[in-house]
Amino acid sequence: ILELSKAVSTMVPKAPAGTHPKSLASLFETRELKQDPAPFFIGERSNATGSKAFRELLLAEDYDGTLSVAQQQVRSGAHGIDISVGFAGRDETKDMEIVAALYAQKVTLPLMVDSTVAKIIETGLKQIGGRPIINSVNLEDGEEKFDEVCQIAKRHGAALVCLTIDEVGMAKTKADKVRIAERIYQLCTKRHGFDPRDLVFDLLTFTVGSGDEEYHTAAIETIEAIREFAQMHPEVGFVLGVSNISFGLDKHAREYLNSVFLDHSVKAGLSMAIVNVKNTLPMHKISEEDIKVCNDLLLNNREEGDPLFAFIDHFADVKAQDTGVDDEDFNALSTPEKIHTLLIDGDKERMLPLLESAKEEIAPEKIVNELLINAMKEVGELFGSGQMQLPFVLQSAETMKAAVAFLNPYLPKKEKKTETTLVIGTVKGDVHDVGKNLVDIILSNNGFKVVNIGIKADISDFIKAYHEHNADAIGMSGLLVKSTAVMKDNLEELQKAGIDVPVLLGGAALTKKFVDEFCRPFYDGAIFYCKDAFDGIVAMGRIEEGGVLDTNLGKEDFEQSEVKEKKEVVMPAFSDIKMPSRDIKIPNPPFWGKRELDADVKSICFDWINHKLLFSQRWGYSGKKLS
Repeated sequence: ILELSKAVSTMVPKAPAGTHPKSLASLFETRELKQDPAPFFIGERSNATGSKAFRELLLAEDYDGTLSVAQQQVRSGAHGIDISVGFAGRDETKDMEIVAALYAQKVTLPLMVDSTVAKIIETGLKQIGGRPIINSVNLEDGEEKFDEVCQIAKRHGAALVCLTIDEVGMAKTKADKVRIAERIYQLCTKRHGFDPRDLVFDLLTFTVGSGDEEYHTAAIETIEAIREFAQMHPEVGFVLGVSNISFGLDKHAREYLNSVFLDHSVKAGLSMAIVNVKNTLPMHKISEEDIKVCNDLLLNNREEGDPLFAFIDHFADVKAQDTGVDDEDFNALSTPEKIHTLLIDGDKERMLPLLESAKEEIAPEKIVNELLINAMKEVGELFGSGQMQLPFVLQSAETMKAAVAFLNPYLPKKEKKTETTLVIGTVKGDVHDVGKNLVDIILSNNGFKVVNIGIKADISDFIKAYHEHNADAIGMSGLLVKSTAVMKDNLEELQKAGIDVPVLLGGAALTKKFVDEFCRPFYDGAIFYCKDAFDGIVAMGRIEEGGVLDTNLGKEDFEQSEVKEKKEVVMPAFSDIKMPSRDIKIPNPPFWGKRELDADVKSICFDWINHKLLFSQRWGYSGKKLS
């Protein structure tokens, strides 16, 4: 062997003839990363944060039940399944190990391991045969964590989703998306030796449904970034969480907007989409009028007015007739009812003239503290139940702000010279700010002073702002599962610093159970679990009143597991337990000790192999290749 090694040491290996498409594989089948026609659909419902049905099965530890969620996606036409089990208060390592192993054995499609924690990703990969894909790697925490995930992917032979997030934050413009994607591409291919065909870039998309001017061109930025980067590196793939584009809009209308956005993205170069396949509409089933309304919103066409409100109005159908009040009915309402109606409708133009006369009839203080506050509470309930969409919530909040500003000169002057102040920020390691900013707007419009310290805020930033502004409370927000653990750590740091002001905690992954079990024991001050921005109003109102704080906001957390009454188990006497019979004759083995078989084991083995099943279904050969 040594001599053979010397003899061939100077020889250059011959390159293999032909090429093969890059694929993902389960134990049962392979799927090309670039489908023809595109895209490769990744089912999104096996996600503890995004799917209530999956989350409830996980919380009940009904792991077999979670399998039905994946199987439904298989029947709907998915090409792969995303697995994301991270949820506050759960052992993500255990859940990933069990669910990934179960899916690997029972789901025929390739799998996507989805987590922000490197060790959780590797836990999932270890359970999966075939070739999975990792979701995801980014540069948010610098290159050290990036390198760790890349090394895990190389070690397990997995493909890799790359998010355009760097140390500054998420890329929102076309230029930033392309710049960060190119940096990741160079690191993956040159430092870690990835085949570019194994890289799938997520250039991120943000909702066009918030009404926020910053995101008016969100769809355009993403579509054009895909188009440009695809021209720079045609060998890589592209993926998007398509439903992000329509967050905050009506469920039925989202299906249309998502489908039209998906069509634009595929034409630009999108090769993979994380979607609920069942709710994806083929373009030929969407009318030209529906497509135009969707395009106006996606492409920010403002020639005929605000495309967002045109979109909402277009897809409101019959519901629109029930949401407004005509002039005759409005005039028949009492003054308090008119104020209530106009605030819910977000009608600032009619609200201010009404308040001019209403303040003579009703005490301005009562208008603010009873009529306006109660109307805003109803807005919160409508938003929480999905009956009111995000743009209208913001519109009502702006109307509230204008009404309070108008009435302020007529309100009794309070002895307190300073406003009740909240320092709020998205915790370290989290770049999501939509929810936090909504809290800022609504609390500000309700007379509270809000100091917004932004995203990825370290606990030192919270403490510094608390002292600078002499704050009455601290608010911590975060969308990611890992952010809940950061909140717990932050509370411990506040405790060490001798700070015991009330703390408001909120975020998509946070639950009341997690706050009660993992946060309250580590902090002496009051802790409010705020399910939404309107809980923040109630909490800040109680803080402003002072005295002993009741942190129960009067809402049952829908994730709270039912506590079952423990029953005493009475065991029967040992003599009454029916044991298996031992009166069984033990069979004798055919021989004792070792013996060498005379039969040709190899021939016996090969005789029993089903060649058609092996060559066609397992190895993928067909037609002439079978010969």
